[in-house]
Amino acid sequence: MTKNGPQTSIVAFLDVIACGFGAVVLLVLILPVGEFTADFDSDDLNRFTRAQSDLVNQVDVNNEALVEIAGLEVMLQASLGEAQLEMATEIPPSEIASLERRINVMKSVITSQRGILKDKMMSVATKTDRGLPSHFYGIPVDSDYLALVIDTSGSMQKIRIKVLKTISEILENYPDLKGFQVLSDQGEFLLSNELGWIPADEDSIDDIIRRLRSWNPYSNSSPVEGIEVAVRELYQPNLSLGIFVVGDDYTGTSFDSFLSQINAITSSIGSTGQLRIHALGFHNEQYSQYPDRFGRLMQVLTFNHGGAFMYIGDDNAEPVKISRGRTRPSFEG
Repeated sequence: MTKNGPQTSIVAFLDVIACGFGAVVLLVLILPVGEFTADFDSDDLNRFTRAQSDLVNQVDVNNEALVEIAGLEVMLQASLGEAQLEMATEIPPSEIASLERRINVMKSVITSQRGILKDKMMSVATKTDRGLPSHFYGIPVDSDYLALVIDTSGSMQKIRIKVLKTISEILENYPDLKGFQVLSDQGEFLLSNELGWIPADEDSIDDIIRRLRSWNPYSNSSPVEGIEVAVRELYQPNLSLGIFVVGDDYTGTSFDSFLSQINAITSSIGSTGQLRIHALGFHNEQYSQYPDRFGRLMQVLTFNHGGAFMYIGDDNAEPVKISRGRTRPSFEG
């Protein structure tokens, strides 16, 4: 054996160990930990399950990397001790010091990467435990002016108290409201001689609610005419307008043509104005004929125009049992 044989083999072995550390560190650096996301739609549960499975698999890979790091660290420490004991008389002190510096640098990198990996695994665990992500619910309330398109048919008269209570709550609690208007589902204005904006103060709101108690214009239980009038007459450039469609029924059969007409009117205004269309659908099963049509139309209309469709349910509905013994509360009017 040559004089340089043991020294060369030990140094080569240490180089292999160091390279092994470098490979593991590189693996940790490029792992796509925490990048699993999903856009939840009608397949929310399936998408979430797949994403969760990916996260669990990633945790397994991370655990394997940690184990490999720990094993290499033990081997590196043992090799260093062996080199120091067996070759202290053969290897110049400067080379021993150089090896120690290299090993210490590598150990420092390993310690840092172990901390980063543990942080990432904590993030993965948090995502795994979080469950289906939350969505925002409610009504966007950033409009300066409101137009209420109210179904005045006989079925709505049967629940007049609930309807007026809901309308009053909206007007009184809407933030930064500058003015409003009220129309029937046929497009007839409540204040036919005042086509400007009604002030959104307490006295004006109380006066409108009093008028609505006895207001009974003709209605065909179809809000499309009133919506068209509200958009055509009240939506203007540089105006932030919100329209509330209040009803329980839609006796018409036209969906696409009506939606196209509304889009045509709003397109003519351009992008300087802001229009949100919301809808309040009232549970009125005993008297309404086609509540399902109303719901389908309002879902599409409100979605197309940045609004929300809210269902005002039966006050006396019984709780409905769902999976895992949980109880879904009934809707409240």
